[in-house]
Amino acid sequence: MPQLLLMRHGNTFKAGETPRWVGGPTDMPLTEAGEAQAHALASMIATHYVPLSAIIAGPLKRTKRMAEIIAEKTIGLFTVDERLCEINYGLWENKSNDEIKALYGEEILKAWEQEGVWPEEMNWAPSKAKLEHNIAALLEEQHKNLLTPETHNRALVTSNGILRFVYQALTGKPPSPEAKVKTGHYCVLAPTAEGWTIEAWNKAP
Repeated sequence: MPQLLLMRHGNTFKAGETPRWVGGPTDMPLTEAGEAQAHALASMIATHYVPLSAIIAGPLKRTKRMAEIIAEKTIGLFTVDERLCEINYGLWENKSNDEIKALYGEEILKAWEQEGVWPEEMNWAPSKAKLEHNIAALLEEQHKNLLTPETHNRALVTSNGILRFVYQALTGKPPSPEAKVKTGHYCVLAPTAEGWTIEAWNKAP
């Protein structure tokens, strides 16, 4: 049975650089280490998951570059889907955790990071309802494609915020820390008659 691979792009911050909340509006490229992560993931996919029927990436530089490297080692091309674009983190965008705590308090940050509570007043976009709708539609489309005769594995390249909500859609659990996917890591879903089975989550190549 063909499977769906979900991947998070590689590093966008250099070693020693303070991480910031970079969502859809902050279009950062992969670092040298991020490129290496992409090549490692591409080699793993080329060894274990070809042939592929499709590689689909979010529209940002970091996800498109990751998809490009994977495509170079596999099927040669990829497409872009705007629904895989990282969340716009609104008032948190391009700020560090310390800056967010200083401006808006520690509790709201902790509620999201530890319990997956969407911070309504922080102007994230799209809305939580729209994001959940997009992910449900995307998963439904992939499920249908994977159950089509003569199809092969499919791969999606996106960001951690989106993957946390994919996890929620699959499990019914909040997008809390167990849903997090590290940079350059991947997940594997198997389609079933009822929906999906998670074969792997947050796995290193």
